[in-house]
Amino acid sequence: MQMGTGNYYEYIQVLNPPLGPGFAAYPTNSWALASAAAAASTFMGFSGHLATITSLAENNFLLSIVTGSPTGFLGAWLGGRAGTGWLAGPETGNAFTYTNWFGMEPNNSGYIYMSIATSTGPGQWLDDSIVPISGDGQGIPTFPNDPVVGYFVEYENPATVVPLPAALPLMAGGLGLMGLLGWRRKSRAIA
Repeated sequence: MQMGTGNYYEYIQVLNPPLGPGFAAYPTNSWALASAAAAASTFMGFSGHLATITSLAENNFLLSIVTGSPTGFLGAWLGGRAGTGWLAGPETGNAFTYTNWFGMEPNNSGYIYMSIATSTGPGQWLDDSIVPISGDGQGIPTFPNDPVVGYFVEYENPATVVPLPAALPLMAGGLGLMGLLGWRRKSRAIA
């Protein structure tokens, strides 16, 4: 586990390179399976989800936690879809506020993944190809187009999801005190 931006992150590698033409026969790392596994994960009481990236610093941090030296065109799933936005975590339903697309990406309106290898710009995002396999055909990594070998899990620290403004407790306490004083005045007026 690694910590950055107040949340914890984990890189899960599902398949080991080198990959070959039989890669598509191993749908053990589909976007749907990765999303379900991430959502079922917990760490120190924090719930997990596929990572959602909202800044360059967070993007770079995720890339830094990948262990080993992946080479070639490899990737790790993120919690979003091109043309749709974020599909996981507190950002669910929101458009991307930060992106790091590679070259002509997104070019398929597919689920997004981060390049973790050297040949496509490490840390840059790609969207998966449309493959004629079950459902909409997306979210299934293929070789050599989209050899996704893992996924990133983000564990939300509840304190960072909705920070309480510093003045709010004072305002709430002040309003409570004003209500109490108002009640006292009414009490005195009635007595």
